[in-house]
Amino acid sequence: MNNSIYTDVAEWLAEIVKPRKQLNGLSICPYAEKGSWEVICDQDVDVKLCTQDVTIFVLPRQMSKKKMEQYAQQLKQKHHTYVFLPDHKDANTRIKNVATGNGKHNLMLVQKRKKLDTARRVLEKSSYYDYMDAEYKKKLFDY
Repeated sequence: MNNSIYTDVAEWLAEIVKPRKQLNGLSICPYAEKGSWEVICDQDVDVKLCTQDVTIFVLPRQMSKKKMEQYAQQLKQKHHTYVFLPDHKDANTRIKNVATGNGKHNLMLVQKRKKLDTARRVLEKSSYYDYMDAEYKKKLFDY
């Protein structure tokens, strides 16, 4: 494991769990703080390796954003019980002008669909999704 990648991911995760004024005190990812995670480098996405709440696969730096999104959709078709969330280093995704992506590495976040859907239902009862524009929310739920 490349220590600098692990450090970058850990620092990014620390950022996305911070409460934000722009989001009325909510964080980018309210459940990330409580969840277990691991980073896997130099490996194709393999759900058999997903033993934590979130498994983060580091994909090749040269992979384009479009290719990553296609890969996520291919994985979704093959593994219906998982969610594959691509985070391309150049994606520049934001919620209310707060960066949501890591901005340094091409990552594929893999989670069990049932657990994520349960968390999403809880968040729907709050104002969490009100801060996302419609396009961002649709894309997020399409994965």
